[in-house]
Amino acid sequence: MRNALRLSLIALALLALSSDRMTAQQAVPHPDSYFGFKIGADGELARYPKILEYFQLLAKQTNRVKYEELGKTTMGNSYPLLRISSPENLAKFDRLVEINRRLADPRGLSEAEAEKLAAEGKPFYFIYATIHSTEVSNGQAIINIVHRLATATDAQTREILDNSVVLMVPSQNPDGQVLVIDHWYKTKGTPFQRVFPDLYHKYVGHDDNRDWFMFTQKETRMNIEAVQNKYKPIITHDMHQQGGAGARIFVPPFTEPFDPNMHPLLRMQQGTVGQAMAHALLSEGKEGVAWEDQYDMWSPARQYMVYHGQPRILTEIANSNLADPVKSANGRPLGWQDSRAHFPVPYTKDAWTLGQQVDYGVTVAIAGMTEVAKYGRNWLMNFYRVNRDMANGMVGPYAFVVSADQRDAFGTYEMLDILQFGAVEIHRATAAFSANGKQYPAGSFVIKTAQPYGGFANTMLSKQDYPDLRLFPGGPPEPPYDVTGHTLWMLTGVNVDTVAKPFDAPLELVKKVAPMTATVAAKPKSAYLIGPESYGTFKMIAQLQKANVPVYRASKAFDKFAPGTWVIPSTAASQPIVERYGKELGIAVSGVDTPPSVEGERLKPNTKVGLYKAAGNMPAGWQMWMLEQWGVNHEVMKAQDFAGDLNAKYDVIILPSGSTKARLLNGLNAKTNDPSEWAWAFGIGDVGWANLKKFVENGGTLLAIGSAVETARDLLDLPIERALPQAPPRGAGQGAAAPAANTADAASELRDAFTSPAKLMQALRDKVADPQSLFYCPGSLLNNEFDPNNPIAWGMPAAWPVFFDDDQAYRLRPGFGVDAKVVSRYPRDKVLASGWLLGEEYLKDQANIISFKIGKGNVVTYGSQIDFRAQPRATWKLIFNGIYHGPATPVAAAQMGRAGNAATNNEQRQ
Repeated sequence: MRNALRLSLIALALLALSSDRMTAQQAVPHPDSYFGFKIGADGELARYPKILEYFQLLAKQTNRVKYEELGKTTMGNSYPLLRISSPENLAKFDRLVEINRRLADPRGLSEAEAEKLAAEGKPFYFIYATIHSTEVSNGQAIINIVHRLATATDAQTREILDNSVVLMVPSQNPDGQVLVIDHWYKTKGTPFQRVFPDLYHKYVGHDDNRDWFMFTQKETRMNIEAVQNKYKPIITHDMHQQGGAGARIFVPPFTEPFDPNMHPLLRMQQGTVGQAMAHALLSEGKEGVAWEDQYDMWSPARQYMVYHGQPRILTEIANSNLADPVKSANGRPLGWQDSRAHFPVPYTKDAWTLGQQVDYGVTVAIAGMTEVAKYGRNWLMNFYRVNRDMANGMVGPYAFVVSADQRDAFGTYEMLDILQFGAVEIHRATAAFSANGKQYPAGSFVIKTAQPYGGFANTMLSKQDYPDLRLFPGGPPEPPYDVTGHTLWMLTGVNVDTVAKPFDAPLELVKKVAPMTATVAAKPKSAYLIGPESYGTFKMIAQLQKANVPVYRASKAFDKFAPGTWVIPSTAASQPIVERYGKELGIAVSGVDTPPSVEGERLKPNTKVGLYKAAGNMPAGWQMWMLEQWGVNHEVMKAQDFAGDLNAKYDVIILPSGSTKARLLNGLNAKTNDPSEWAWAFGIGDVGWANLKKFVENGGTLLAIGSAVETARDLLDLPIERALPQAPPRGAGQGAAAPAANTADAASELRDAFTSPAKLMQALRDKVADPQSLFYCPGSLLNNEFDPNNPIAWGMPAAWPVFFDDDQAYRLRPGFGVDAKVVSRYPRDKVLASGWLLGEEYLKDQANIISFKIGKGNVVTYGSQIDFRAQPRATWKLIFNGIYHGPATPVAAAQMGRAGNAATNNEQRQ
């Protein structure tokens, strides 16, 4: 009887163990049959909507997958999250999240208590694909990954499911995935190019993976708010693709430099997982695996997770022509062929297919998940230790103090809001206090670094000192993977003090950052007065223009107000706008009974901006986002606009960085791009070039940013010349030398051009004539001096950093007939504020921003990218000032602030 009972119990146990497998396999179609082709087949790409349908089917027909839509993307596509694990783990998912959250904030948690939680918990492995939408293979690989996890019964898959939880965002940029794959099929069998020619994110294109500290885009914010900050994963795997000339795949560890605010344990974990991936690839005969190559760990713009207790696992698979294979033209193997310590097995084949890329992606994903699942308790304990050490003040000074007395209250709010969105704790002083010998008023903010995410606070609020890395001793600079300076208070125009030693202050935790409290005058008899210091004020100005409220600016200082002060008539139309935005922006608004007696200017009603946006130009995409966010009246220009009278349509035209003369004239190739869809991005031709010149001469305003300054100089023969030295020629017989700022580009091109690292180094030695004399500045914050009396610099302090990314400085040429004024220049002493700069002496006392009077029109050239990725908010006002000043009409003191008709008939656009 006992034996029969024992056998029955065993049978029931086996039945229970097998039920999950039976459920998982029940009526689940294989991807190949569901999509109608083998995933990774040449020429075929699964479309995003159908991928989501398939995942929803898996969630319905198996008990290992949960599907949740987190929200809608910029263009209205679905942004879902998959939770994949065993049914038992999914049933206790909330408890596992609770454990993660406790380990993420371990203050008051002992090692022994953490051990108990780690024994009970399961590590969360977060993985996402296709943030860069032309990197198509990973968006296909996840189909096979999810299918395996949902249906397979092998021991490795069971280990992943039983011992971990996989969180997956199928696409970090769904909009781009739809655009790219739809275009691929739309152009099939046509003479048109198959690769989508424009930005594959509406605003930011490739820069969507540079948004991990400013948090500007919807997709970034959903990832962080609804996954990272909510579920507290212990690792993030970011699936990418790279160029096809080198290794077949990159896996961690990374190369130098590492942000010093990253915990050393995370570096070790990156290496551990990366080497597990490399081992799996090589064990399967997958060649061409490299590590410690080109990808560094410096910029927080790419790595939110490392400041939140997690290693970033980056995999970069060599691409092809989207879904089409690539084949060597000479029959030789593709990629580097010199074996070395970090590239042990070169790729030996002469072709590379999408199917191979998919297989590589599946292998590294499963290998990473397996490594974490196998040692889950250790991973959870290290998650605890990293956050514990940060909470104990591992990095940074004692605190950063933000005085309540700031020039720009809105900039202060934005800075604090960014930090708080990044899970940084902020305290506010309830009374005045003293720190480091300085007095601070009540309402000042204190950010202590001894907190779980103190590393994020420290990297964002410290000045960056990028190491001087060279390609070889005494040689040219080794290009960083991204920019080198990102100090947040410099970007937002806030004064922040570093306090090294502890101090006492009456503090309260800020639960939710809000705009500063400001006094807003209630219905003054005559006019509102608003200082020019805040870049946020332009939100109010844009709304006043839409409401046809006349807006004035004072040209000179008066009373306590600086040049550029806004004077807004107090009317029934203006009052609700001023009161609303004054409170929302935290900007002080004064009221007067009589208008100030000061000369000034009246803004042109409903000033209209034309934004030139070449196909695929990311600075233009960021500029479009900025104008939309601020509500500025603008329109993205079409090539056809340049055939007519530009003055009749626009008051201001903006040429973002990257708007070269060749790009303007030629645009997209009309033979390889469908005119019915892409005619707007074709070239403007000689007629359009001439009309752009007439636009300025006839009274229009032209703003040229970054490399577009060269375009404006050529168009209008501006009396300026480059101030920075020239780089050595890139090769004999190649004509004039390029600017030295192109050194990084030269190195990158050479890296792709040579299949051997040894040949690469020799080529660099041969091509660099005098590497010690180079000027080089790859994305840093540089000090500038401003003329606050110049209308373009109204509201700027006398000195503040600007962003500079391989840009140019200028000097004025002697000449007559052109009225030119220097708006900002580089100082004569210390130029570098944060980041990396070689050849500082070349910049000293050279001009950055210059304003010109050309015919009846105005031109402003911004030598550096003061709007770079919409990050340097403090210098946005330089562009907004340029927009509104050029078309404005001078007014005498007697006319200042009048509420009458804001424009005469001859000021209106026809």
